[in-house]
Amino acid sequence: MIRTFKADLIITNDGPPLRNGYVDVNSEGVIVSIGEESSSSNITEVSGIITPGFVNSHCHLELSHLKGKVKERTDGMSGFIKGLFAERFSSSDEEMAQAMFLADKEMHDEGIVAVGDISNFDISLPIKQKSSIYYHTFVEVVGQDPSKADDILEKAMLLRDEYIFNTKGSASVVPHAPYSMSRALISAVNKEAFHKSRPVSIHMQESDDEFLFCKDKSGPLSEFFLGLGLNIRVFDNISDACPMLNTLPLLTDCKPLMMVHNTLTTAAQIDIATALHNDLYWCLCPNANNYITGRLPHLCIYNNDELKVTVGTDSLASNHRLSILDELKTIAAAHPEIPFERLIKWATINGAEFLGIDKKFGKIKAGMTPGLVQIDNVNIENLVLNGEGKSKLINWL
Repeated sequence: MIRTFKADLIITNDGPPLRNGYVDVNSEGVIVSIGEESSSSNITEVSGIITPGFVNSHCHLELSHLKGKVKERTDGMSGFIKGLFAERFSSSDEEMAQAMFLADKEMHDEGIVAVGDISNFDISLPIKQKSSIYYHTFVEVVGQDPSKADDILEKAMLLRDEYIFNTKGSASVVPHAPYSMSRALISAVNKEAFHKSRPVSIHMQESDDEFLFCKDKSGPLSEFFLGLGLNIRVFDNISDACPMLNTLPLLTDCKPLMMVHNTLTTAAQIDIATALHNDLYWCLCPNANNYITGRLPHLCIYNNDELKVTVGTDSLASNHRLSILDELKTIAAAHPEIPFERLIKWATINGAEFLGIDKKFGKIKAGMTPGLVQIDNVNIENLVLNGEGKSKLINWL
């Protein structure tokens, strides 16, 4: 059975936007045809815009039970981490499972069809087994002691394989952040990536705390680690003011590589980074940045065709909702000069390309199964996203 959807505007990512267009979809979610007319008698008229399903390129599903438990804007990154540590294991297994179930449903209903999800444990595996969302699980490693790098990586690879063999998605081992890892562990992840050719992400340059610790092991993060009883003298983190530019040379075999957050990243640093690494993606999670530090990245520097930008929600520990459209609203409100079509590419095809699933997701194109999202309250003539706009998945298995 063929269903046809008609909309004021259809953004396909496979050509110019189609005004008053039609898209035909079969019962398996496969796009049959797109055009200015349809012979179908089973037509559903949709107000607003139809886009491909959203790709949430950075999420922490296993932190969903922490919604509202970590205070906003409390002493920067170190304050957020303290709150996270204090609350992370305060809920029962049943409470965590229910929170992840509801978070997965929220993403589905909001139009998210694929997720790049950070995991430290196997607790999200049952949710991913049953979900209609495609998950790529980033098994994250942390460890500042270089002598433990090989053991940490070995355990992470076992967890990665558990997700690969027991879910419909894929998985890879990824580094957490420059301040939480030894150079030996970062290099070990890079070596593993060379053999596996899977996407890799890393949290990068989120706060001043990170810069201080990476420069000379000072500041709030240093105090936090000492408070945990860790001996920071054994840490062999980078010793320079720019974490990204000193970490990138250790990650040259991680292709593609996605930098997440980039709150303090500058245009000059991006230029140097792209010269050091030829397959970089830049993930923006503006609502999480607001939640943790009250600062947005320099969003205007990403407004060009040269950079591959994606969008993420981060976790419910650092966000009020898991909505890609809400992230786009925040970006558009801060920088209305960024074209609406570019925002949609960031939220769809760019994330699909990073995750290696762009043959199915990210475009409304015959033969693909991207899911269809309706976005209402958009100024169709000027393609301006209004604050009251909502997204809804209108076609998905």
